Amino acid sequence: MKKKTTIYDVARESGVSLATVSRVINGSSVVKAKTKEKVLAVIKELDFKPNEVARGLATSKTTTIAIVFPQSLFAHVKDMIGGIGDTGRHLDYNINMYTTDDIGDDDTVSDVTERIIKSRVDGVILFNNEHIDQMIEGIDRYHLPIVVIGKQISNETMGSIYIDVKNAAKELIMPYIEKGKTDILYVSPKQNLIKNDDVIEGIQEAYHENGLVFDENNIISSTSSYEFNLATFEKYFKNKKHDVIFCGYDKDGVAVIQSAIENGIDIPGEMDVVGMLNTSYAVMCRPQLSSLNVPIYDMGALAVRLLTKFLQGEAIESKEIAVRYMFIERESSHQN
Repeated sequence: MKKKTTIYDVARESGVSLATVSRVINGSSVVKAKTKEKVLAVIKELDFKPNEVARGLATSKTTTIAIVFPQSLFAHVKDMIGGIGDTGRHLDYNINMYTTDDIGDDDTVSDVTERIIKSRVDGVILFNNEHIDQMIEGIDRYHLPIVVIGKQISNETMGSIYIDVKNAAKELIMPYIEKGKTDILYVSPKQNLIKNDDVIEGIQEAYHENGLVFDENNIISSTSSYEFNLATFEKYFKNKKHDVIFCGYDKDGVAVIQSAIENGIDIPGEMDVVGMLNTSYAVMCRPQLSSLNVPIYDMGALAVRLLTKFLQGEAIESKEIAVRYMFIERESSHQN
């Protein structure tokens, strides 16, 4: 099926900005005749049908912020969304929510981007996931201020709220290695609020500083489906066991605990299990799950505050804000 022509395509082929294309479409008199003629020719050549996207490029402010994240992340970031909503209301900003899943299929990124521009939001908050770079590129084309949660990144109109997960993973794994527990498995989630590569690098550094090498075969991937993961882990633990299982999400940690117990593995007597983010999943399972606590609500609130500083032209001391983390040990581990 032929890909729909967008205003971005017109701007690229014309060699002008999106704002210029918008002005031509809306009949503005400030565009030079030669430029207008060139843009109109490209519009005709590409058979572009002007719509709300062009109108959404108007300069008027709507005091509306968009947040975009994969739907499969919702269970892990609902408290963060609460922080975004509460802070947005406090600062008199409306919040539009957009969810995506299976990004990469049927040009989902472009579709979501178009819906965002149509709604004429002032800025966008993006949640880190495996396709975050594609999301950033899609939004940044329209020169909207962006704050990314979960990935350290910044430029003139972009900032980030992130966790130093490389150091966090290193600090979490180091005590185990020093106690001789070197068979450590990392369960890597498909859609992750944090950067999996940084987690793995932190684990590798902990091994390296102890004169060891982390076996990358000790990395397995999970999915967004708890039921699928549970079945996979139940099969996995029929003939395998590790000193420590470190999971990128608490939900995966719960699945690991339940499937290990089904296979007669004592938690934490024979195997420690640790999660990340310290969500409600951690205290709902038995034994309760140890987890790396991250201030999820605060990250949402900080993201809104940083974005509004971009929007209001306020001074910004740092465009990259790292939040604190803390390991909370419960019944599923005995690190100390």
